[in-house]
Amino acid sequence: MTLVSDPVGPWRTLASDVPYRGRRLQVHRDQVLNPSGLRIGYDWVETDDQVRVAALVADRILVVEQHHYLVGPLLQLPGGRIEPNEEVLASAKRELAEETGYRGGRWTSHGWLYPLPGLTKMRVHLWMVRNPRPGPPSLEPGEDDLRVHEIPIAEAASAVAAGRVRCAPSAALIMLAVGAT
Repeated sequence: MTLVSDPVGPWRTLASDVPYRGRRLQVHRDQVLNPSGLRIGYDWVETDDQVRVAALVADRILVVEQHHYLVGPLLQLPGGRIEPNEEVLASAKRELAEETGYRGGRWTSHGWLYPLPGLTKMRVHLWMVRNPRPGPPSLEPGEDDLRVHEIPIAEAASAVAAGRVRCAPSAALIMLAVGAT
């Protein structure tokens, strides 16, 4: 059974411009031929890939609570931006250590997903680590409000089902963690 098909045909880029380049992203303004054959404008954002980490400590999972400028307070899994030239696993380990202080453990990749495929090609790489060891976090400037919680995995899954985990990659990874325990 094929779940994804391309019956109409691919998009074709006719022209591309970058009207804005910032420290964290670029905005592209493309002229494209869509699968229906129409020429349209298509704006999209280029930014670095990210990681999210499900850190499992016995039957518990580490979640972080943090206030984000654009959306307010969020309950999510540790994670963040993959630095230029940084390996994905190294980024996942760095983000977990920075935000929670936990290090080590047995790491497993759970692939990646596109959180906003109509707006960006950015991927979020999903990692799970079992039995990491606690240590002191090393928060980045601006993360002083970040709070780490160690909660039962079933409680985290209930938070996803109740809509309290609004970070989509975190919600997906929490549900994968439920199946992995």
